[in-house]
Amino acid sequence: MTSRFIAFPVLALLGVAAAAPAQESGSIPMPPPAEAGSYDPQLTAKEAALANWTLAVSGIRAGKIVSDTVVAAAATDTPYDDLTTQAQFALKTMVLRYNSANWLFAADSGVAPIDGAVILAAVQAAAADCASEGCGVERAALAEAFANASAAFVRTGDAAAQAARAQEPKSDRDLMIGILEAMADYLAGPGWYSDLSLTDVGRDGEEVSARIVGALAIWRNVEPYVGLTSAEVDDAVNAAIDTLLRDLRRNTRNKPVLAADSAEIAALRSSTEALAAELYRAADLFRG
Repeated sequence: MTSRFIAFPVLALLGVAAAAPAQESGSIPMPPPAEAGSYDPQLTAKEAALANWTLAVSGIRAGKIVSDTVVAAAATDTPYDDLTTQAQFALKTMVLRYNSANWLFAADSGVAPIDGAVILAAVQAAAADCASEGCGVERAALAEAFANASAAFVRTGDAAAQAARAQEPKSDRDLMIGILEAMADYLAGPGWYSDLSLTDVGRDGEEVSARIVGALAIWRNVEPYVGLTSAEVDDAVNAAIDTLLRDLRRNTRNKPVLAADSAEIAALRSSTEALAAELYRAADLFRG
């Protein structure tokens, strides 16, 4: 597989190496300006690594924002059918963004995930048909479910933000190693297919897909520095990602339930573990 990076001239790379001693200990120098057609990183290595933590925190906090809009709408005279439509739309954002940030819970054991029952309650409330006079009972239940979700997202978002801030003093190299290993550990472990919240409503495939794609998003921020260090490792990671995405579509589409011991999860584990092995190699590039 051909690398998406076009190598910089040897003299330019030597110039970066020569400048390295002047950098802060543990830092990764910014590459020289890219030639036409090559990849020009827009972030420093430290910014690229920290951006992943920032995005995860933002994804978790998005749950509070959309929950609050539903609670506010429930307090108005919005027709119940319109209210549930709004709630279901909000849930698409909530479920996608929250599950995309799921890797953070595996990366930092100090941040506990939200109780799946809280999210499930919001999903079920948004799907409830009107059965009471004026839909008052259902409207109140919907408001309560989303208020509980909002509070849970606040607590978890604050803990995630604290974990993200704890990364900031680390050196560039430690950050790159840490984020690549976090991604690898997550994909090699059970976190992406365990403790699914929406099995009871047949949305396992949606959650698993969001969790894996969310973890893969980490790579796009840090890839330039891997590619500039080793085109061979970069190509290997990208090839493994292509395989995983193909298998992800095949094994999650129209899959309401994905048991941990299912054939679909077994097939995906083969691909996630293969990618994890390449990500560990990428992390090793930044040691010493």
